Amino acid sequence: MMSSQAITDTPPTKGRISTVRKFAAVIFSTTVFSLGLVAPAAAQNVESLLQNALDLLTGNAARLLAVIACVVLGILAMFGAFDFRRMATVVIGIIVVFGSAEIVDLLTA
Repeated sequence: MMSSQAITDTPPTKGRISTVRKFAAVIFSTTVFSLGLVAPAAAQNVESLLQNALDLLTGNAARLLAVIACVVLGILAMFGAFDFRRMATVVIGIIVVFGSAEIVDLLTA
């Protein structure tokens, strides 16, 4: 026989999953919309569309965001609010994002 508590309890992740799904849907639709507006001539040439997307992800704005992220990580580490394991993960992620072209060149050469 089930207890009354088991009947009335809802899963604790139900609200969070719907929030995450909404956030993911907004990010996906924004990405698709922005990639569609990258360049009008991109509809004729897929390679230029992909190159524009690469420039968007590894351009000057992305580099500035990476620098700001490193500065914030340094400040948080200085006050002991961020551990070095997570900091290393973020820095390795930045290295992979901006070094991806060189990594692919090494693998395909």
